[in-house]
Amino acid sequence: MKARSLFIAVLCSFMGVVNTYAQDWFNETTPKSLQGVWQMCFYSSSLPALPGELKSSNSLKILGEGGEFTNVVMMPTGAIIIGSGTYTLDSDSTFTEHVKKNIHLPELDGKDNVMHFELAENGKLMFVKFKSSEAGDDVWSHEIWRKIDMPSTYPTDIVR
Repeated sequence: MKARSLFIAVLCSFMGVVNTYAQDWFNETTPKSLQGVWQMCFYSSSLPALPGELKSSNSLKILGEGGEFTNVVMMPTGAIIIGSGTYTLDSDSTFTEHVKKNIHLPELDGKDNVMHFELAENGKLMFVKFKSSEAGDDVWSHEIWRKIDMPSTYPTDIVR
């Protein structure tokens, strides 16, 4: 009887630990929403053999609460919108941009663009790949996006 009770106690403990890890994994990889402002990033390295450092670019992707998206590029002369439309979260690894207009990739105008993604850093970093046409050939384009959060206080070193 004692052996059976011990076995059941060990089994329940094991199941509790596995359940906790499964919930953590599920929460990390399955987003409820991609809503927010995302800044494009790229890796920069001083030597080809070094992996490089993740740097921010001047491009933003705004994924709205109502399913709209806008791609914005900041330039010295001001900001411009380079693409817009709506989006749907299809699964834990794809979302589809329903492109209304895109001046960077005009072949996407009026089309659906399936974006394959992986999240990292607790959902704050998104690795995206999608097919695009270059010189008539379908190629995979890769992008890295970091989610922008509002700081708790106003930065003292901000330049406006």
